[in-house]
Amino acid sequence: ETSSRKSRESSKGGGSSAGDQRWKGNYSQTNNALETKADAWQKAELHKLNKRYENMKASIHEWEKEKKVRAKVKMERKKKELEKKIKRSHQVYQLKISRIDDIAGGARAQVDEKRRNEELKIKEKAKQIRATGVLSLYAIDGGGVEVQILEDFSKPDH
Repeated sequence: ETSSRKSRESSKGGGSSAGDQRWKGNYSQTNNALETKADAWQKAELHKLNKRYENMKASIHEWEKEKKVRAKVKMERKKKELEKKIKRSHQVYQLKISRIDDIAGGARAQVDEKRRNEELKIKEKAKQIRATGVLSLYAIDGGGVEVQILEDFSKPDH
């Protein structure tokens, strides 16, 4: 039985005969060819995959750049608008300050003029007192009548 078994195994390729060695060599060559094809397919698929994802990343990068540029342009436009508003506000402010200065200057001039006039009246009255020794004042009494009041400065006080 053992001999018939050996012959069956050798005919099946289960033993370690010369035919088995050829089969193993042939399998090894076939296996190497399959591995080479599998490696080539894997390499090609990985290359396609990497290329696809690189394109996606490039697309994302372009989208990001475009959005940033648009945002920057919008920000610059708003910045210019704000600068214009600030410039206009400053001009309005300067105009208001100028008007205030003009009004205040006019009011000061009127006050100075009124003061000078009153000083002149006082000096005139002092001149009159020196010349006559009498001060004549005019006042309006309770009935609306103008009354002259004379005060004598030539006499010493009590």
